[in-house]
Amino acid sequence: MKRFATAVILISGAAAVFASGVENKTNMSTGYLRNPSRNTEAKRPEASYYNVAGTAFMADGLYIEAGNQFVFKEYGNEMKTGNVLASTPLVINDYYSNDETTVWFYPDADFVYKHNNYSIFGNFGVYAGGGSLEYSEGTSATTMLFGGKAASYLGQAKLLPAEASSKKLELENAANALAFAAKNHKLNVTSITYGGQLGMSYLFMDNLSFAAGLRYVHGTQQMEIESSAFSLLGNGGNTISYKANGYTVSGVFGIHWRPIEVVDLAVQYQSKSSVKYKVKDVEGNLASEFGITDDTTFHTDLPAALNLGAGWQALENLYLSTSFNYYFNYFADQDSILGETDYANSWEVAVGADWKFCKWASYSLGLQYGKQGTKDDSNSTFNPVLDSFCVGTGVEVYPTEQITVTVSGLFAKYFNTDYYLSAGGASYKTELSKKVTNLSLGVTYHFPNL
Repeated sequence: MKRFATAVILISGAAAVFASGVENKTNMSTGYLRNPSRNTEAKRPEASYYNVAGTAFMADGLYIEAGNQFVFKEYGNEMKTGNVLASTPLVINDYYSNDETTVWFYPDADFVYKHNNYSIFGNFGVYAGGGSLEYSEGTSATTMLFGGKAASYLGQAKLLPAEASSKKLELENAANALAFAAKNHKLNVTSITYGGQLGMSYLFMDNLSFAAGLRYVHGTQQMEIESSAFSLLGNGGNTISYKANGYTVSGVFGIHWRPIEVVDLAVQYQSKSSVKYKVKDVEGNLASEFGITDDTTFHTDLPAALNLGAGWQALENLYLSTSFNYYFNYFADQDSILGETDYANSWEVAVGADWKFCKWASYSLGLQYGKQGTKDDSNSTFNPVLDSFCVGTGVEVYPTEQITVTVSGLFAKYFNTDYYLSAGGASYKTELSKKVTNLSLGVTYHFPNL
């Protein structure tokens, strides 16, 4: 049952709609969906997240940007083992469970105030998680591990002597109840980590700037498992649930260098955000058996990230760029109440183009590939962590000199992977899959005379 509790509790990224560092989110603006190569951004206020030092190269004035993303997703896990845990009352053939919860509210906001050689920047968004997951038939992990516990109870019953008939019947009834719960339970998870950062950038020379800022993140988690069988196991109701939250402050630093007028080089480092969660509002008598108790603490960090970028103003109206992000997952403590993950470092690379094809509009296109640090025994059936290839595109429209309206979309192709679950003393293969399409609308206003 320990592995079951670990799998359930380890949901800090359970509602993540796009991430390339297991936890770290990258879809932090409408501009990112338009072109995911953002690490040399030095014209728009979204630089306040992707290239903080680039804000010092922006034109003078106050910039305010706000946007919202609409996320259409399907997460799935499939198991084709047949007669799973045949020594128990549980039999599963061609198990498949999925989540198709649409995220309608996924906001972001940025501001930059630039004056002479310095700038002040700020950002707000969803730094991890992002919404809710609803599995009406549970997941392969919870199904298998309820079944594993049922097998354990039956094994204990068989070892009892004949005179212990009442205890044997009790264990057999518990096994039957768990086998029923394995195939008849619902799982709801909500995980959102809001974040914001505030800092300053200074242009030391005409072509070199440095920036530093502070980042604040606040994470919230809620989990609920529901089954009518829980009452038969002395739970005191049909649900097991808990809430948890945590927060921390970390730093972000950047350098932007323009060796010649048409070339941009940028380096940014986001330090690890070490988020300590505290569990509260636990419901269900069985929760303590799974290690879920009030005031228990655990860490789920946002790993440090190194962001590199190179850009070239190839033509007066055409900007080409490439970006590389490296996530230090190995050095992050991504613990649960009972255990920890074992992810290796991950990375992503992107290329893109921004083309201003007329005075009042521009078009963007970008491609990105992300490589995760997963292993076949370290993943999540709630939010599959998968390698991906993404295509982002969109348009900017300038109805006035001060206003920019952006419409964009990003399609992510995820590559299915196998994840092995342990239950009843054996290992079983689950195929994880994911489909995500993001659409976004954003507006930027520039006050040039402030």
